[in-house]
Amino acid sequence: MKEVSEKEQRTLQLQLVQFIDELCHRNSIDYSLAGGSLLGSIRHKGYIPWDDDIDLMLTRPNYDRLMSLLMEEQNENLTLKYYKANPIYLPFAKLCDTQTIGTSKTDLYSKNFGVNIDIFPLDILPEDKKTRDDFKRKINKKSFQLLASNPRGVEYASASKPLYFLGKLVLWLPYHIKNYDKYEKIAAEMEDIMQTYNESKNLYMGYACSFYPNEYVSVSVFDEYEDVEFEGFNFKKIRNHDAYLSQLYGDYMQLPPENKRVNHGYTKFYWK
Repeated sequence: MKEVSEKEQRTLQLQLVQFIDELCHRNSIDYSLAGGSLLGSIRHKGYIPWDDDIDLMLTRPNYDRLMSLLMEEQNENLTLKYYKANPIYLPFAKLCDTQTIGTSKTDLYSKNFGVNIDIFPLDILPEDKKTRDDFKRKINKKSFQLLASNPRGVEYASASKPLYFLGKLVLWLPYHIKNYDKYEKIAAEMEDIMQTYNESKNLYMGYACSFYPNEYVSVSVFDEYEDVEFEGFNFKKIRNHDAYLSQLYGDYMQLPPENKRVNHGYTKFYWK
């Protein structure tokens, strides 16, 4: 098989975002570039030079609507990885290109995905720090169960580095035995838990399963959206990107040290 070049990978990812952008535009759904992709749009007008993925985020109502539409409107070159459509032992969704396939020595799960983009749901989070931290710990524990429920060999131990793989292989084995092939039940439970505070009047919102303790901002940040240039395309972002990026990265316009400029290069993609 021929390896997908970096340029080809980015082209496919941009096509995936275009597909979502057009779908959201037709159905009046608000979405935003997220994380490093949002940072890249502001600082570089596209990818962060050493980055290799694209992240999107949507408030839970918009996320649910988008998932429903994607389950209806896929084509032969796209597949949605979402617990109600196709197994994804992760608490978010991926839209994948079906012309490609991933491979990795340690991330064995990657063979189930082609070139892809990540789509994250945003939920209300507790304002009190202790309550919020306890809530996130509960969700992260549930995410371990979700990952460990993967019934295919040792895919449950997939990781970015050999040492991490070996550690998960041993430490997560009890989770794997207990939760083996209980994916649908655990995924549904996790979605419910992540939405625990969505009917509350708490004023923070974020990706509830984030391992970054400071990934939360005011709910009002997700009220307004606007176009932003990304690799020559117009995609969507939250208008108040400064509040979000400052919370996650501090002085986000400052380039990190060279030893911190890393990507997800542990996975390679090939044309089928």
